[in-house]
Amino acid sequence: MSTGRAPGRSHAGPHPMGHEGAPARGPAGHEGAPLVPPGSVDVPIDRGAPMTAWARSRRLALREFGPEDHEALVRMHREPRLRAHLVDDYPLHDGEVVRVFLARIAQVYRRHEGLGIWHASVLGPQPEFAGWFNLMPMAERPGEVEIGSRLLPQFWGGGLAVEGGELLLDHAFDRLGLGRVWGVCHPANRAAQAVLGVLGFEPLGVMAYDGGPACHYRVAASDWPALRAQPRGARLRRALRRPAPAQPIEEPTT
Repeated sequence: MSTGRAPGRSHAGPHPMGHEGAPARGPAGHEGAPLVPPGSVDVPIDRGAPMTAWARSRRLALREFGPEDHEALVRMHREPRLRAHLVDDYPLHDGEVVRVFLARIAQVYRRHEGLGIWHASVLGPQPEFAGWFNLMPMAERPGEVEIGSRLLPQFWGGGLAVEGGELLLDHAFDRLGLGRVWGVCHPANRAAQAVLGVLGFEPLGVMAYDGGPACHYRVAASDWPALRAQPRGARLRRALRRPAPAQPIEEPTT
């Protein structure tokens, strides 16, 4: 649902949803510590049993990441088309860095119950790894949560980012009781803006985000039931009619 930056700074690391999945930011650690701090490659990983899915939609299953996902994450981040949409410097194509990421994200699951970065697979006779989806705390806005995703290029354009986003918003509002969810993406990422629009996010303008300009969006829990009931096609047409983002503006009062 958004694209651009990968692991950045947040209580757990947001990723706005993008080009059918490439994120605008990436995961960070608890209370502001990065999930993948430079040089920290000595964190042990508990090699327990594989995780089971905690959420499913018609085509997707989400579960926690585990040590068994190490190679899939490395391969994912060695995909040049995916990396072309990232503007962060977290080298998740490096196996040692991914090992630290997995250890740190396991801590996030325990410390921020109901939030995290989740392994996404496409359902079928042979389920296939598609990327990840996330709901993460925002470093810039304490107490607020940001939605995000990152999908492999072969899964772009098929509506999976929207389907996964609906699953996460149902979880955020119905199970976690959040009052609102934020989305952030690069001003040039029209695909991310369209996905956020289909999900019913309202544009708030271009504001500073992790050192650069970014489009900010927000959707309220009170609006979600009516939005969810609307056909995706109608939501898509409305999103595509929106004008390009405005130039950077002052942050609105919240």
